[in-house]
Amino acid sequence: MLTKLLASIGIGSARVDLEVAGTAVPLGGILNGAIRIQGGNVEQRVNGIYINLVLSSAYRAGDQTRNIRRTIGTVRVGEEMVVRPGEERVYPVSFQIPFGLPISRGRTRYFLQTGLDIPQAIDPVDHDPIQIVPNREFKMFFEALKALGFREKRGSGDYNGRFQEFEYRPTTYFVRELDEIEVYPVAGERELEVVMQIDKKARGLFGSLLDELDLDERFVRFTIPYSEMDSVNGLAGMLRNIIEREYRKII
Repeated sequence: MLTKLLASIGIGSARVDLEVAGTAVPLGGILNGAIRIQGGNVEQRVNGIYINLVLSSAYRAGDQTRNIRRTIGTVRVGEEMVVRPGEERVYPVSFQIPFGLPISRGRTRYFLQTGLDIPQAIDPVDHDPIQIVPNREFKMFFEALKALGFREKRGSGDYNGRFQEFEYRPTTYFVRELDEIEVYPVAGERELEVVMQIDKKARGLFGSLLDELDLDERFVRFTIPYSEMDSVNGLAGMLRNIIEREYRKII
């Protein structure tokens, strides 16, 4: 009786461990691994196994820093079972990382939360950090910005629950004209959607006034099909044309 009571609060209960083949997975990629269950001191009924993909990040909101934690999705493995004392079970797992997610960058991080659903007991849980990295075309986008001389600023990559922000400063191209650019990209299955904010460098009293009124910046939204992303240089030329065109529209 005491043994069952202790198991219900996690002492001597069954244990669960997720083993994954590699901790970095691109958007749209497949995560493969295995779940190992080790029986505890008593026989326990398990309603099922679950894996939660959990995102955590932080972002600036005025003078405050706000934290965010969100379960992106849940994968359920196996069916109802009885795990006997000392018994070991292994379940292979394989699932796709969805497109459209923020990537692991800066304060934006992911982990897998694997647990056993045990009735009337504290669920045994295992936590494993993973990295969600850009798919090939998304990576090309970052490389194209770098080819244009833009350098990512410290603290870039924060996610506020709606979009992920990447901040860049010019070092060669448009270094005299722009303060920075901010990009909010979302990588889909067939295309990259981008919102870009272009900030013009303030010059003189009039420029300072425009800066105070936020009239020295411009937002532009565009979509790049993956079929048109043949090379980094070609993509860099496309981005350069967009930036030059929109810069001319700022007062």
